[in-house]
Amino acid sequence: MTIKTALLAGAAAAFMTAAPALAQETTPAPAAAPAAAASSQQSLSLNPGSSVSGPDGELGKLEGVQNNAEGKQELTVRGADGQLRAVPLSGIRQEGTGVVVAYTKAEFDAAAPIAGAPAAPAADPAAAPAPTAEPAAEPTDPATTEPATPAPDSASPAPTEPQ
Repeated sequence: MTIKTALLAGAAAAFMTAAPALAQETTPAPAAAPAAAASSQQSLSLNPGSSVSGPDGELGKLEGVQNNAEGKQELTVRGADGQLRAVPLSGIRQEGTGVVVAYTKAEFDAAAPIAGAPAAPAADPAAAPAPTAEPAAEPTDPATTEPATPAPDSASPAPTEPQ
């Protein structure tokens, strides 16, 4: 009986130590795949007024984002000429505070302006045309002008009506 007991005890011990290893899954956890995909995606900061550049130089300033006729998103960029044009998002990446796209300056200049786009706002008030000034009035002689009516003295008490 001792041999049977020792054999059964050994088998039970072997089974108990092997059970956690047998209970583990052999396939990777599905949560690991989305985490890897999320880490490979890039985050962009698109702020109106930031610089948009192509491989051969600056295209203009970012105005916003719109959907084109095909339903794809594209940037709206105001060029140096003041025209608002659409820029495809292909090859977009962040570089500092600006954005770089795979759209050349020649392609941007050849693109048709967006119909019905508002005109460019005046960026610098100093650059705006100054209003025409009227000719200065002739200086007048202070001796010939009448003095202005003096304002009532605030230190003197106001007249009161008898009660």
